[in-house]
Amino acid sequence: MFFGRYFRGFWHVSRSSILIAAAAGVLGLVGPISSSVVSAQEFPSKPIKVIVPFKPGGRTDVVARLIAEKIKEKGWLTQPMVVVNVDGGAGANAVNQMRREEADGHTIVHWHHELLIATAMGLGNFGPDDFKSIGYTGGGSPVWTVREDAPFDTLDQLVAHLKEKPRSLVEAVGIGSIPHFVGAILAKEAGFETRYVTANSGADRLRLLLGGNADIALFAASEYLAQGKGLKALVYFGRERLPSLPDVPTARELGYDVTWANPNWWLAPAGTPDEAVKVLAGALEKAIQDPEIVEYFRNNTLEPYWVGGEEAMEDARKTLEQLKTVAATIR
Repeated sequence: MFFGRYFRGFWHVSRSSILIAAAAGVLGLVGPISSSVVSAQEFPSKPIKVIVPFKPGGRTDVVARLIAEKIKEKGWLTQPMVVVNVDGGAGANAVNQMRREEADGHTIVHWHHELLIATAMGLGNFGPDDFKSIGYTGGGSPVWTVREDAPFDTLDQLVAHLKEKPRSLVEAVGIGSIPHFVGAILAKEAGFETRYVTANSGADRLRLLLGGNADIALFAASEYLAQGKGLKALVYFGRERLPSLPDVPTARELGYDVTWANPNWWLAPAGTPDEAVKVLAGALEKAIQDPEIVEYFRNNTLEPYWVGGEEAMEDARKTLEQLKTVAATIR
C-alpha cells in the first residue's frame, strides 16, 4: 500500500504495474531460494530408483527392499522406491548406471563399506567424492571362525600359533573383499600372517573351511548362526558383544583395536540437490525406527540405528584412510 500511494502521487503509475515491478525485484533477489522451495515441494515427482551393486538375495538387497516397502506402506514418500540390482565390476557397473541418470534424487544407491574397499584397492574409477551421503540405516559386524574341531578355542591361542609358525594357517577370502580386509587389519594389529585361498562368496568360504581346505574364514554373524554346526567363532568385530553370541568376545576386549561395522549406506550422486537428500533422509530415518524393521534387524544380528548424511560421510572417510593403509601392504 505504501508503494502504491507513493508512486500514484508522483508519477501516476498504475497500482498493478507497481506491484508487478516490486514482485519482480523481490524475485530477483531471492529467485534461487524460491526455486529450491518449489523443488522440495515437488520431490519426488516419479519413482525413485535404488541401485544395489549386488545380485538379489544378499543382506544389502534384502534391507533395501524391506525399507523401501515400509516407506511405501507408511506413505513417507509420495513415490515408490524401486530396487534395481546392478552387480559386477566391484561396484563400477552400479556407479556407471548411476552416472547415466540425472542427479535429481530420483536415482540413489544402497551400498556399504565395500565401496571404500574398492576405492582403497583402486578397483574402480569412483570414490566418496562421487556421492552425497544420505545416511546409514543400521549395520552389522562379522565373526572370525575356525572349524569346530580346530585346536584353537580362543583367538589368543590362534595368534600364538601363527606367531610361532607364520603362514601355517590358510584363510579363505575374496581378494579385495570385506573378509580380506578385516582379516588383514586384525593380522596387522596382532602381528601375524596367514596364507590365502580364494573364496568369492560366503558359500565358498564355508565349503573350503568345512572341507579342510582352509583353516580360518570370516562370516556375517547371521551366516554363522544359520550354519549352526561345524564352526567355532573366536572373535566378533562389533563394538560390543552380540546378544545372540554372548560367549564370543570382541576384538577390543582381547586387546586388539579392530572393529568392523558394515553399515547400510544410502548414497545419491554428488550433484543431487540438498532438498531432495533431506526428503530421502527423513523417510529413511523413520523407516529404521519402525518397530517391524527394528525387530527384523535384531532377529538377523543387525543393529538398527540412524546416522545422518554428513556424519556418515565423515565416518566413511576415516575408515577409508585405515583401509588405504592396509591396502598398501596387501596389493
